[in-house]
Amino acid sequence: MKKTIKSTILLAAIAIALTSCGSTKVEDSRNKVPEAKTDEIDKVVVVDWTDRALGEVSAPTWLKNMRRGNSDTFKEQWKVDVNRVVKISMATGKTEATAQALSRAGFAYTQAAELNQKVIGRVGQGLNDVGQLEALFVAASETKADMTGLREETGFFQKIRTTNAETKQTSEQFVYYTVYSMSKETWDALCKKYLMDVMGGADLTTETQKKIGALFSEMKEDSDKKEAAKQAEEEALYKAQMTRLEAERAKANADAAQANAETAKAGLKAKEMDAQEAATKKAAEEAAVLASYLM
Repeated sequence: MKKTIKSTILLAAIAIALTSCGSTKVEDSRNKVPEAKTDEIDKVVVVDWTDRALGEVSAPTWLKNMRRGNSDTFKEQWKVDVNRVVKISMATGKTEATAQALSRAGFAYTQAAELNQKVIGRVGQGLNDVGQLEALFVAASETKADMTGLREETGFFQKIRTTNAETKQTSEQFVYYTVYSMSKETWDALCKKYLMDVMGGADLTTETQKKIGALFSEMKEDSDKKEAAKQAEEEALYKAQMTRLEAERAKANADAAQANAETAKAGLKAKEMDAQEAATKKAAEEAAVLASYLM
């Protein structure tokens, strides 16, 4: 009796100890990664730019505002009609000429990417089906922007020097900004054609098509953003949708992997049961043989 009581107390103590260990909070070591020091971050400086000899700054106000989606300063300084839509394209290259050529050639791609961002960011957030969202993403990404009726207003280059924080080696490249303007009618036609092309592809559902169609009026009025915050909000929505899509893809892959693992486990279990059944049958046969000798 005393032995039984001691055994019970010992088992209880072990159970308490295990429970205590299981409830101990394990800290995530990833949260302890320190921020990079200043000398560990690549240093980037502008060493040359358009009209540097004339006293022009390396990042004029109109350029900074254009990069934030506001062309008002540019229109004022360059005497562009306030009713025209102004857009900017940028590219990098080893020489100024290369960067300029890429900036001009890539303008249609830049505008397609902007329209793609609007469609995914504003329509995608209302889609719950991963297949539906993926179809929308593919359609919007593959649709091209047909740029016609443009007028090149100006260009601006910067020569950037980057110093690698680890190796201390430097590299240089040119960044070229090309600014275009177009009539409001041209921009409206571009938005309409882009949305129609998206709605016609990738087996989009009627629900999705209605949501895309409803974007037309909004995108017409959103050709020239007035606040950087609005652009940041759109980018955040776009990135959130991409993160969501990747997460759903990862979950689908994980579910498939788990299903395969369970199938394999069931197969292994079946094999074990067959082996056990065979062993039992063999033991019974041996017992029968043994019994025949004893009789």
